[in-house]
Formats: sequence, C-alpha cells, structure tokens
Amino acid sequence: MGAAAVGTELSTEWDSVWFLFIPVGDPATATLAGVVGALCLPLSVFWAAPRALNAHARYLRTLLAPSEAELLAARVEHLKSTRTDAVDTQLSEIRRIERDLHDGAQARLVAMGMTLNAAEHLLESNPDAVRELLVEARQSSTAALKELRDLVKGIHPPVLADRGLGDAVRSLAMISPLKTEVVIDLPARPEPPAESAMYFAVSELLTNAAKHAEAERCWIDLRYEAGALRGSVADDGRGGADVSAGTGLRGVERRLAHFDGVLAVNSPPGGPTLLTMELPCELSSPKTTSS
Repeated sequence: MGAAAVGTELSTEWDSVWFLFIPVGDPATATLAGVVGALCLPLSVFWAAPRALNAHARYLRTLLAPSEAELLAARVEHLKSTRTDAVDTQLSEIRRIERDLHDGAQARLVAMGMTLNAAEHLLESNPDAVRELLVEARQSSTAALKELRDLVKGIHPPVLADRGLGDAVRSLAMISPLKTEVVIDLPARPEPPAESAMYFAVSELLTNAAKHAEAERCWIDLRYEAGALRGSVADDGRGGADVSAGTGLRGVERRLAHFDGVLAVNSPPGGPTLLTMELPCELSSPKTTSS
C-alpha cells in the first residue's frame, strides 16, 4: 500500500524500487505492489510473526537460561538446605517431646508413684489418709493421661490419622475463634507425610490469623490439582504478613520445603491476607469421608 502511494516517486529518486518480486516504476506496478502487500499482511501477522517470536524466544532461552549443570547444582543445593532444615526440625521436635514428657507426664507419674507408696505405708494405721492419697493419685493419673494425649496430638492428631485431612481441617475450623468457612475438594487421601505437613501448615496459619491479624473471618480452601495438594487460607485482618518478619510463616515455609512445597504470601497493609500453599504429592487411598 505504501508502494502504491509513493512508489513512483521513490523509483525516480532511487533509480529502482522493488517490492518482493515487483519492480515499482510506474503507477500500475505501484498499485500491484500495494495489492500484494495487502494480501501478504494477514500471512505476516498470523503466520510469520508468531513463528518469528517463537524462534526469538528459543534463541533467548538458549542464550540466557541456566544450563543443565547449573540447574542440577541449584537442585542439589536446595536438597542440602531442606535436608538440613528437616534434620534440625526433627531434632527440635524430639527435644520438645523429651521436655514435655520429662516436665509433664513423667513428673506426674513419679508423683503418683510416691503417693501410692505413702498410701501403702498408711493403709493399716490411717485409712482416711489413704483414701485422700488415692484420690490424689487418681487425679494425677488423669492429668498425666491428658498430657500424653495432648503430646500425641501434637505429633500426629488422631482425627488426621482416622478421618483424613478434610475432616482434620474442619475440626480446626470448629475450634477456631474466627468465623471460618472451609471448602474441601480431595478425590482421595494424600500421602501421610504430605497430609501431615499441610494440616500443621493450615493450623499455624489459622492460629496466626486469630492471634496477630485481628481478623474476624477466615476462609480455607483445600483441593488436589495437577499432581499437587493446594491449600489457601484467607482472612479479613489487618494484613502486613511477611515471611521474613516472624518465625510462624517461616516455619510453614520450611515445613513445606521439605517436600518441595512452596508458600506464597499476598498480604498488603490493611488486608486482606491470602496465603497459598502448594505441595507436590500423590494420592494414597480412596476418599472415606464426604467433602
């Protein structure tokens, strides 16, 4: 089209102007060149341009993308980091269990043994005192049993083992002080390690929303898509959540990283906050509860 408008003038100034295979030297050839250009326009836009862009993208990828060796080195470094975190987390958990057992249930059981020993010595001389000691021992045994149950719950909640991730998360929502809505779409149960990691991650985020975000409502969504367990926790709190600002979110991020999972945080000042988790895993068994 441009050749049809100015082709004859340019051919005079430049001695010769060609458009593709057409020498433009007079109004007729200039018009023919314009018609051919108009016919070529859709071909260039819908066929040539996308292929040129794809070729350019492949060239840039070859030029700028990391090599296989670099990707492998980054992968090895990531695995070293997550393995170290996993070992540290495991040791920390073992120390917590030891401390809880020593300061809690073990101390109560020792006290109960001493109480029963005293009752044994007073059995014949002071039956009334024995009765009081037995009541005290029973109370100690009840408290010790409760502490052991709480300890086991902290390691692996019974509802998670018995009924799966969906019902376990619903139980978290029921005891939360926030008005919490839960949506579950899991066609089957995830693998137990991934199930446990997601449960404790959701529990931590729900606790953070209640304690720090000054929120009133919370929304939890769990689903399985494209080979990954995806979870999101949103609240209407004051926002400003930052992984680098506290140990709670950092702990969730490290827990998920053990399984190549990720945590994405969207929490502008003033809220709302949306925390999204993705955990690659396989489904291990058919769904046993409704969702």
